[in-house]
Amino acid sequence: MSTQDQNPNPQDPTGSGAYQPEPSGEAAPADPYAQPPAAPYGQQPGATPPPPPGSTPPPPPGYGAPQYAAPPAYGAPQYAAAPMTTPYPKNWMNTTGMVLSLLGLITGITAIAGVIFGHLGLAAVKRGEADNRGQGVAALVIGYILIVLGIVATIAIIAFAGWLVNECGGDNPASWCTDLDTQ
Repeated sequence: MSTQDQNPNPQDPTGSGAYQPEPSGEAAPADPYAQPPAAPYGQQPGATPPPPPGSTPPPPPGYGAPQYAAPPAYGAPQYAAAPMTTPYPKNWMNTTGMVLSLLGLITGITAIAGVIFGHLGLAAVKRGEADNRGQGVAALVIGYILIVLGIVATIAIIAFAGWLVNECGGDNPASWCTDLDTQ
């Protein structure tokens, strides 16, 4: 027996017996039920058409390379990127100044610390490290008012004490001072 008898299809060199069509100049009809070719990793399906048969496809983008949109045409408005919002690390200075100034209404002495922290907080606002300028200004106003009132009250108390010692002390005390002792 010859080799051709064992291989009924002369186009099949392997001799497996599978049918293989003869090559022709016509393109094979497209299978309407075939799956479309998968898109390369990182691309949307259908984003780029497949290269024509027989041509060399373009090299794929690098692994994980970001896909950017085309730049706008000339004359299109260019907008700056939105600034990053960062927390303000020194807002506590103005808040502390405000609290200490208000506590100065009760204690009297904490108003000085409130003024100090108010100034530090306003300096931080100027440098862009804080954003609560109003609280710093309020801490300064309340603190300075309380300091001035404290100084005036201290002077008034000292003056009253001096007048009282002058009236009731010495060899010739005032009559109203001696009347208090007898009652």
